[in-house]
Amino acid sequence: MRRLMRILGPCFLLLYCACLLQAQQIGKFVAIQAGSEVDHALTEINATADAAQKLALIDKFAAGPGNEDDYPILADGLYVDYYLAQKNYDKAFQYGDKLFALDPDNFQNALNMIRAASEKGDADRLISYGEKAQGILKRYKDAPAPAGMDAAAWEEVQRKGPGAVEKWIDDQLTGTSVTVVLIGAETSTRPYVGYEIKQSYTKGNGMLGIYIHNMKDVNSRTDTKGNNPFANWQIEQGGRKVLFSEMYPTYDWVSGDGRSNMGAWIEAAAKKAGR
Repeated sequence: MRRLMRILGPCFLLLYCACLLQAQQIGKFVAIQAGSEVDHALTEINATADAAQKLALIDKFAAGPGNEDDYPILADGLYVDYYLAQKNYDKAFQYGDKLFALDPDNFQNALNMIRAASEKGDADRLISYGEKAQGILKRYKDAPAPAGMDAAAWEEVQRKGPGAVEKWIDDQLTGTSVTVVLIGAETSTRPYVGYEIKQSYTKGNGMLGIYIHNMKDVNSRTDTKGNNPFANWQIEQGGRKVLFSEMYPTYDWVSGDGRSNMGAWIEAAAKKAGR
């Protein structure tokens, strides 16, 4: 049985905050002239509800005006959105990677790729796209204020309140039955990981943790093992305090062969939670 789940960990904490940067696009800006052929094509695509017809219109756009100037960025983005909606994750990855080749700092694309990897349960891609998103955010955070914008206003765009972050987390948990925590060196100290663990417990999700410190990065380096984030939470049970670390199992992605066993781990967590 395929489970709807949430996967969180050190790569994605900045994403919670960054998803709030709605006032500022991160990545190339592609201008669309009102009333142009591109404008009419996009309007028609967005207004179409039939999936087959929508794909045909996207194909037409990609082969026509969407093949000129910077418009392939729009075309690839349309394909990503379409295949995400159809849950064809391999196709979404294909077009997402094409989009990154054209626009490496496209943050919306990074979020979409993380969503695709999370829904598919692909931990390797999840970590890889999470690291890519962190790099995009770092470059964005380090960038000077755009021309014509006051530095203080720029800082406000870059920083939003925690309440909005928590609402986004709550929305992402809707419809899920299992929460997977990817445990890196600093995961246990991250407040939004703690919030999502608490909310997952409240809604009755199954939970498990996966240590990822032994996974090699692009430079073939591994990380130090982090503390178990479940040890930060406890409940009263049978007259004693029980740590979440006693209730929810953890695994090692490398030594436990997560690629082969992740599905079984998730099913066991769901069964234990009665989901």
